[in-house]
Amino acid sequence: MSRNYEPQPDLDPADILDSLVFDDTAAVPPLPPTAEELERGMVTMTFKLPAELRERLRDTAADHCVTSSMLVRQYLEMGLAAEQPQRMIPLSDAIRVLSSLRPTA
Repeated sequence: MSRNYEPQPDLDPADILDSLVFDDTAAVPPLPPTAEELERGMVTMTFKLPAELRERLRDTAADHCVTSSMLVRQYLEMGLAAEQPQRMIPLSDAIRVLSSLRPTA
């Protein structure tokens, strides 16, 4: 069977299934870390939030299918990375920001 995995409407599904080759000797890719493994080595930090902000945080975390703690960590990492002036940024980010600026007179 070729490496072309594009759908081809003229092929019979049974023929496609019959042409598949399974390799039981192939290495199994590693699984992503479990939540417990991610939490290992973390320290607890307590801070106060207004109730409305806490609800926005929970809603946003749920929208992204992560815990509130994970979302806060991601946002903190992004904010701290932005504080590093020597850090290189992707060209696509620079173009996006620069193209959004209004022309000056």
